[in-house]
Amino acid sequence: MRKILLLILLSLTPFLLFSTDAYFIDIESPFYDIVDDLYLLEGMAKPSQARPYSMAQARLILSRVDKDNLDGYSATLFQIAKEYLKDVRWQMPGGFGFGAYLSIAPEMYVHSNGKEFRSEYDWAYGYDDRNRFLKVGLEFSVGEYFYTYADLMYTMGRYAADGAVTSGNSDYPDGIGAILPVKDNQFILVDENKHYYDLVSSNIPPVSGEFEFEWPKRAFVSFGDKSWSFLFGRDRVNWGNSHVANFIIDDHVGYHDMARLTFFLDKFSYETTTLFFETRGLGREEVEEEVKMLLTHRLEFRPFKWLDFAISENVMYKAPVLSLQYLNPGFIFHNLNNRSMFNAIASAEVNVTPIRGLDLYAQFVLDQAVAPNESASQGNAWGFLAGAEYKFSPSDQGVLSFNVEFDYTTPLLYRRDKVDFLMYQRSFTLDMNYPLKLYYIGYRYGGDVMLLHAGIKYDHHDIFSISLTGEGMLKGEMDMAKSHNTDGNNNEYPNYQGTTPSGEKIQQIIFVTLAGEYNIPRLPDWMEMSVESSLSFIGSQYLEKSSGMISGQKGDVQFSLALKLSI
Repeated sequence: MRKILLLILLSLTPFLLFSTDAYFIDIESPFYDIVDDLYLLEGMAKPSQARPYSMAQARLILSRVDKDNLDGYSATLFQIAKEYLKDVRWQMPGGFGFGAYLSIAPEMYVHSNGKEFRSEYDWAYGYDDRNRFLKVGLEFSVGEYFYTYADLMYTMGRYAADGAVTSGNSDYPDGIGAILPVKDNQFILVDENKHYYDLVSSNIPPVSGEFEFEWPKRAFVSFGDKSWSFLFGRDRVNWGNSHVANFIIDDHVGYHDMARLTFFLDKFSYETTTLFFETRGLGREEVEEEVKMLLTHRLEFRPFKWLDFAISENVMYKAPVLSLQYLNPGFIFHNLNNRSMFNAIASAEVNVTPIRGLDLYAQFVLDQAVAPNESASQGNAWGFLAGAEYKFSPSDQGVLSFNVEFDYTTPLLYRRDKVDFLMYQRSFTLDMNYPLKLYYIGYRYGGDVMLLHAGIKYDHHDIFSISLTGEGMLKGEMDMAKSHNTDGNNNEYPNYQGTTPSGEKIQQIIFVTLAGEYNIPRLPDWMEMSVESSLSFIGSQYLEKSSGMISGQKGDVQFSLALKLSI
């Protein structure tokens, strides 16, 4: 009998030995909210805000929690979090693992004002946030150290094949910042789009020509061990603790192409990430003519369980060729003194938990400052945010959270004449060729913003959640289309004058969103099903500083509903 048991154990050994440390947890996974809640309930500062985590890093983060002394809902959260510390779905003898996942998520969108809200920018729940109608995830691992993932999808594209209003050089004669200079051939921007101003729409393509051509959205190879990871490929990435948007890298961008190396210990982590950007700005197929990359390094410290802070120093690099000498992650990027090729930016962030459940956080970014011995030919460019969040578990059932945050950005943040911090992604459509979607890499609203955010959320993890959030924003005239130069020449210094909110006309915007999710119970272990919904009100108007007159008032009620099945 003992021999039989021994043979069974030996036959299972290949399935038990390999736990792939290089596995990466999707940034959309509930795991991140769960560990944030667990840490605050236990009086600990939130874990690293540089995400996604590798599986090894996730284990380290969970190991900091004293599991033997947990009680109440903290004990439940710990057990839920452990369920996400999984490997690929099927492990084969010899250390090979593979998995396949299917997600079906039909989703509908309804809004009340299709006449004035005709663009993706007008939606509280925009394209990059929405569910994909059909998605298949494929993954493979070899032993403990290698992992690869790619997804396939069939869903409504960002741009409809017809009914769109496009713009280019004729609408932007000065170009757009330093990212889209004036060229003989027209670049294509989509200002208004058919399936955003339709009163009712969905993520199901009405015809095959309108499905999303740009996929995979998540595809990478990764390597890793107990204290390090390396990811090369495409994924979402997020740096920072804001509930609105972060200053250096933010996950409002649907994906980044990157190389990401992270070392992590209990009280220290180091990350160097390089983001690679498209530079083909015309609305047709063409060859890349230059290289544009964001080179970063980020150091994070955790000297006490109640304190976590990070600093980063980063540089945007743009040139016709790739010079390997500039890829040194240990260099002080600010000292690459060639403003025709580089633009440096630095940041700091902190999370403090002075009492159990309370998180005080702040973030600062510095793009440009005038030193005492420098001329004021370029304006200051920086941003700051600060907030507080309090969490507790009423009757040891779920987590109730309250949050308030204030954000401020100067008009010239991210804007320079040679190299700026704007980016775009090209989308292919059958009729429109290659329209461009523009983003700020960091703070989603860019510069010239004052914003107040408040929210309340009740989250009974693995069962349901409901939240109510509101934001009031003052937005000055500086946006991507506005020149950063007083003479309107984007090839000259960013010397725009004005303080936030700048200009004669100030846009006043309010967002209020009620959102909820319910996970349908008593399903087989291999199946998950949920219902997700959101209801938003957006109001906007312009205030003239000199006269106090109000103009351009408009509002929209927006609703989304999704049924999501995952196997």
